[in-house]
Amino acid sequence: MSTPAPTWLQLDEREDHYLGLAGAHVVATQALLSLHENLADVVEQRAMMCVHGDAGLGKTLSVNAALRALAPAAVCRVQFRARPTPRDIRHVLFEALGIGGSPPTRPIEFDTLLKDALAERFRVLVCDEAQWLSRECFELWRHLWDDRRTQIAIVFVGGGDCYRVLRREPMLSSP
Repeated sequence: MSTPAPTWLQLDEREDHYLGLAGAHVVATQALLSLHENLADVVEQRAMMCVHGDAGLGKTLSVNAALRALAPAAVCRVQFRARPTPRDIRHVLFEALGIGGSPPTRPIEFDTLLKDALAERFRVLVCDEAQWLSRECFELWRHLWDDRRTQIAIVFVGGGDCYRVLRREPMLSSP
């Protein structure tokens, strides 16, 4: 006899998978339940986390399913293609946060604008395909998160390179 899925998995699950499969159901595996618990702690503590692994393991789906239950109105998802720069991250966040007007041309002004927007209300920033981020890109994310005014939790979702970069940097790594 199987255990019924937790109620948070019984909501509309089609939005969790990029294919939007009608009639598909997320299975409450131990890995998914553990991710949900860990993500709940990250959201509560306004911390950062890295969900990493090989392609096709369900990282994005699991994060989407958990955040749909934990903080659906607070999630801001961004995704990058191969090797973004800090400038790319600033511009993608500018668009994702719905900041009006023209983006600043100078990084210090841009960072101030982003921090102001991230201080308005709590958000969970989900950076998918984070394996493409360089050390400098991760440092920008940390810089935004470190500001005392910003109200954010950050979730990096990506392949093994994501984890390796984070582990090499003492300011970004914690056991």
